[in-house]
Amino acid sequence: MAEFEIIDEYTYEVCLLPKEKALGFVDYLNSIGVKSKAKQGYSSKYTVYVTNNLDAIKAKQELIKYANSPFNQTFTRASWKKGNTIKREKQLSSRFYLPLTVDFSTITTIVEVICIALFLLFLVNESFVIKTFALNKAFVFTDVFSYYKLLTPVFVHFSFFHIAFNIVMFEAIGRPIEKGFGKVKFFTILISTALISNVIQYCFMSDFGYFGGLSGVVYGLIGYSGVISLRKDLPYGFNFPKGLLTVSAIFIVLGFFMNGIANLCHIGGLIMGCLWGLVDLKKRKL
Repeated sequence: MAEFEIIDEYTYEVCLLPKEKALGFVDYLNSIGVKSKAKQGYSSKYTVYVTNNLDAIKAKQELIKYANSPFNQTFTRASWKKGNTIKREKQLSSRFYLPLTVDFSTITTIVEVICIALFLLFLVNESFVIKTFALNKAFVFTDVFSYYKLLTPVFVHFSFFHIAFNIVMFEAIGRPIEKGFGKVKFFTILISTALISNVIQYCFMSDFGYFGGLSGVVYGLIGYSGVISLRKDLPYGFNFPKGLLTVSAIFIVLGFFMNGIANLCHIGGLIMGCLWGLVDLKKRKL
């Protein structure tokens, strides 16, 4: 006589969501008595399953509420109470209390590591780093490959203060964006602000000197955060210091009275970031 063993009772599909949202939604469903489970699909998204048809109907009704306000405390509180559904990536915190979190699964850490690596190389071979990764007006784009220089200047820094300030600000503003709005959104803002700020600086800079630095991207992230913070349904823990956007604009103006400041790069990044913020500000949900 043949016997069958039910290996997985979660067979009723409810929806497809990004990882953090799917796992948070599962926590909420379980907290209200709906047995549910999130399974990773073929992409980076997760599918939410329940055990029976009645629970599937109820879960979809809750999904409508969740879609309208995914970061409402009603939903996020369930994850905090359970505490073990969402498996956090391993992180290395500095023993010296440096304001950095080392998590190689995040874009934030990868960018910071590239910047630090190039700065260390800069200390050893300054001319190589400048000629290879920085950009100046005299540079001629001879082929498609040479256009990589429209991106790489963001990783180049010319002093310890330069890199320290940019990385600390990038960590403080960038990591919450990546964590709260996802890698795709963060990567999109990062690349677009880097390219726009570098292109503007290149087009209007003088014929002498090179430019580099992550500050154009930092201003872009500040612009995005400042605008998107006007929303009420923000990710839990996402806080943007009031007045930082205004202070940043003031510093840009002051930069025109100082030498060696890539002011147009900062303006380009800030404007691009604000534009992305306006796009997401008008969306029904993030």
